[in-house]
Amino acid sequence: MAQAKHVVTKDLTECGICLLTIEEPKALPCLHSYCLKCLSQWAQGKKDKVRCPICSQDFPIPPEGIKGFITNFVINTLKDRQELVERLHAKDTRAPCSCCGATDSKAEAYCNDCGGFICVDCARAIHSIALVFQDHKTIPCVDLQSGKVDIKSVMKKQCCKEHKGQVLRFYCKTCGVLLCHECTVIDHPASSHSLVNLKHATKEQRSEVKQLMKDCNKIQDMVDGSLKSADQVLHNLEKSLEKAKAELHQAADAARDKITQKEKEQEAELSQAAAVSTKQIEAQKESLQMQQTRLQTALQMATEVTQIGSDHDLALVFSSLKDNLHQLRDMKPGTVDENLGEMKFTTNPSMLSPTPSLGSVSIGSSKSRAPVSTGVKEEETSANSTYSKSSLSRGLIHGGVGTWKLINQFGDQGLQKLQKGRGTAVTQMGDFIAADQGHHLSGQPMVLVFSQSGNVKYSLDTKQGLKSEQTSRPWNVVVSQDGRIFITHRVSNINVYDQNGAYKYRFPTKSPSNVSSDAQDTMLCGLALDNQGCLLVGEMKQKYISKHRLDGSHVSSIKVTITPGYIAVTSTDKLIVSNGGWSTTAQVLDPTGNILQTLNRPSGVSLWCPFGICCTADDDIYIANHQPASNGGGIYCYSISGQYMGCITKEVYRPAGLTLIEDENKLLVVEEQRVKIFSRQ
Repeated sequence: MAQAKHVVTKDLTECGICLLTIEEPKALPCLHSYCLKCLSQWAQGKKDKVRCPICSQDFPIPPEGIKGFITNFVINTLKDRQELVERLHAKDTRAPCSCCGATDSKAEAYCNDCGGFICVDCARAIHSIALVFQDHKTIPCVDLQSGKVDIKSVMKKQCCKEHKGQVLRFYCKTCGVLLCHECTVIDHPASSHSLVNLKHATKEQRSEVKQLMKDCNKIQDMVDGSLKSADQVLHNLEKSLEKAKAELHQAADAARDKITQKEKEQEAELSQAAAVSTKQIEAQKESLQMQQTRLQTALQMATEVTQIGSDHDLALVFSSLKDNLHQLRDMKPGTVDENLGEMKFTTNPSMLSPTPSLGSVSIGSSKSRAPVSTGVKEEETSANSTYSKSSLSRGLIHGGVGTWKLINQFGDQGLQKLQKGRGTAVTQMGDFIAADQGHHLSGQPMVLVFSQSGNVKYSLDTKQGLKSEQTSRPWNVVVSQDGRIFITHRVSNINVYDQNGAYKYRFPTKSPSNVSSDAQDTMLCGLALDNQGCLLVGEMKQKYISKHRLDGSHVSSIKVTITPGYIAVTSTDKLIVSNGGWSTTAQVLDPTGNILQTLNRPSGVSLWCPFGICCTADDDIYIANHQPASNGGGIYCYSISGQYMGCITKEVYRPAGLTLIEDENKLLVVEEQRVKIFSRQ
């Protein structure tokens, strides 16, 4: 323990600038002390403030300059003690006598009042006889060397700078300064100042400082614990980093295996297709060879009989030869389909773009994850995206219209049947979500979660977080990759639920006009997840789309020209926006809101009311026309360039929300009063 304290004492007397023993110690308010010369050089050029070299705190420079900072007398005392210890343990303990100045005899004792060693003669004569020294406290050197007297008892008395020879024995509480007797009479009279004996004052001060030390020691223990925790967290990070890298490499290997397997499968498909074409070519070739044989035989016979045959010979074969030649003359020679000789493999540009990903990176536990950048493209949340589409499956699915078949329908039976279906999504467990506005008079608004067999599993409490005067009218719903469910319900906030349907929190949006204000916007309807895992929310009155992280924090907002009732995002970050019944328009926008294409009403459709929209991996666009089939209601397909490609199905009644599922081989549709599932054939 003594050695540890000695280390602390030595550190206190070391200048933090020159790293030598402090000379003329000056203490900054943070209690870090430096040589007066060093601190003056450090502060050179500074007019108002000086920064502590150790803790980097800034402090105002006193009017009198660096000299105006307090002198650290504690360090002077520690230095005196260090010098005293070194002299006591030196082989030659001779030192100038502080009384007579003699240097030829060894030190006999140390005088606290004189602040130095005294020789044998002075210790035995002057200090014990002269009246002026009789109250001086002397300590035999042998007692200090043996430890009989603690070195801490060596305390040099401080004298008043104003009144020479007067010891500072009093303390003025009013002014917070040390005083000699004359100071108490002249400058600090007891009538207007609170004066106490120095020993009494320091007794109280020691008690107060010790109590503060106890409190600070508790804080220090907490800081030490936090530092240990930080070291442990760093250790855990290193371990988890290695594990995450290993899992990344494993995922990459698995992806390579899948790509290799797909390569083999498609190579087999190419070979099989080539084999079919070969058979067709061979069959056509065989037909041509038969025609060639017939022509050669007939022409050879005709040549022979006309050139070298007799009249008798020609007359016998003339009838057959003539018929045969007539048939051959009128025969249409067979041709080979040139297309059978062409085979091409077109690389799918979107298979690994625009954001190639083998997985997601997240930091922290599942309760408090935040999004982290992977270096490919900025991602805000810990792996937050819409219903998963395997990037390896992109391009392996045939887009466009295709042939679709109704395979299931539900939600139109029982007490919880749909009244006014609007939006749809799929949970992580593969259950189907349908947002239902309900009838204005009789129907209750709700968000229902159906199992894959079509049974209602539970419903979300859409009234949570709403004010008493607000009415929930659920409109759109999306599910993040971590399972959270987000809904808009035509009020001023987005409601958020966990993967079990329990309400968690809500947050407002920000339009471009009130980003810096506390105003909240209303009529929130459009809702989608972009390729970075952020929410895109459409506000219908002011016509804007705001971007938010999953915790609700605002990222950006853009103005749009149409009411954003439904929103979808392409693989290249283009926005598909439909009015959702407020007008007859759907548009393709760039990320800043500029119109790229307008998706016009298909020919033969009498009423065009675009509602729900979704995109394929190849950026084909599916739009629900919210009308009965007699007025053109159905699901229609457009290319990203705005070209109408055809009708998916008309076997729907007022379709609203759309979602592609199971690698785009199934289409989930929410109608006015039921849910339907179509399968690609």
